[in-house]
Amino acid sequence: MDRVRLAEEDVEFCSIAGPIDIGTVAAFRAGMAARLDSAPAALVVDLTGVTFVGAVGVAALIAANTRAGQLGTVFAVVADSRPVLRPLQVTGVDRLLVVCPTLTEASCAVEAGVSRIPAQRAAR
Repeated sequence: MDRVRLAEEDVEFCSIAGPIDIGTVAAFRAGMAARLDSAPAALVVDLTGVTFVGAVGVAALIAANTRAGQLGTVFAVVADSRPVLRPLQVTGVDRLLVVCPTLTEASCAVEAGVSRIPAQRAAR
């Protein structure tokens, strides 16, 4: 969605509203993939407007997190509602992803992680 500067590194933000289910997951995946294509320092996925997350949505988040890790990109999710948090908790994905209740907290988490990115990229 938007590219901003944070701690002198590029951070991509991706926001979605409504359900993430079999009918919408392709667009959700494509949106995250497009933002990861430029190998940003970080990607923050804002799910505060999401009303439902199906298994395909959880799988899409796992795949994006995996791809981000391969690129040395910090990956964080913003979620604050039960319909989003519950599927992540039940599947244990909340322990795999950085999940923050607000964009401010996600930005702080990303900023802390951004300082490690250059070393990871240099090591590749």
